[in-house]
Amino acid sequence: MTGYQLDYSIKDPSLYDANARAVKAKKIVSVINNFSIKDLQTCRCLDIGCSAGINTNFLSAEVRESIGIDLDEPAIKTGYFQKKTNSYFIIGDAIRLPFKNETYDIVICNHVYEHVPDANALMDEIFRILKSGGFCYFGAGNRFCIIEPHYRLPLLSWFPKPIANLYLYIMNRERPYYENLRSYFGIKNLFTRFFITDYTINIIENPDIFNAEDIIRKKALIRKIPKWAIRILIPIIPTYIFILSKPSSREKTSHKQ
Repeated sequence: MTGYQLDYSIKDPSLYDANARAVKAKKIVSVINNFSIKDLQTCRCLDIGCSAGINTNFLSAEVRESIGIDLDEPAIKTGYFQKKTNSYFIIGDAIRLPFKNETYDIVICNHVYEHVPDANALMDEIFRILKSGGFCYFGAGNRFCIIEPHYRLPLLSWFPKPIANLYLYIMNRERPYYENLRSYFGIKNLFTRFFITDYTINIIENPDIFNAEDIIRKKALIRKIPKWAIRILIPIIPTYIFILSKPSSREKTSHKQ
C-alpha cells in the first residue's frame, strides 16, 4: 500500500492540472467560508494528501498559514517549488501525522480516506491535531457510485477485492485494486467523535453558490432533478462533502450530560 502511495501522482497526472485543481480549491474555500464564523486569516490549515500542493497554495490566500502533507515525494517537491509566502510542504503519512495535539484550526481531507490502509486511524489523527472547536472539510467518494472515479470503470468499487482485481485484469488495467471506498453510511460511521454538517445536498441544490462545477457541470442532468428526488438518490451520489467539527471543551461536557 505504501509503495502505491509514494508515486501516486505519476500514475495520475491530473493532480498537476492547475486549472482543474483550482476549481476544486474554489469549492473548498466556498464551503469553508459558508460554514465558518472564524476569521480565516487567523487560522492554521493542514491539507492532508495535498499531492502537488495546488489546493494548499490556493488556500494560503484565505488563511494565516497553509501546510500540505503527502507521502508522494515528487508531488511534494512540485508544491514546494511553487509555494506561496505562507504555504509549507512536508513529506509524511496521513495516519501518523508529525504534529502535536491541537495544532490546526482547519483540516482539509479531500478524497483521501479511500487511499489509506486504515481510515479509522486517519480520523483519529485528524481529531487529535485539530484544535478544540476546529473543523475538517471532508470530501469523500462513494463506493456505490455508478462509475468508479479512479479507473473510470462501471461498478468497479461495488465488487469484493478478488472480483475487482479480476475485472481490472480483464480490462487490461493496473492492479491490484487498492482503494477502499465506503458507502454513504459507512463513511458517516468514521465520524463518531465529530459533530457532522452534511453539505452534500446543499451543494447539489446550489452548485453555483459553492463553485461546484467540478462535480456538477453547467449542463448536468442532476441540475434538473427535483429536490425530493435528490434525497432519494443519496446512496448512489458519487461525492459527499461534510464539515466535521471537533467539540469544544464546553460542548464535550454538555454532550456527556
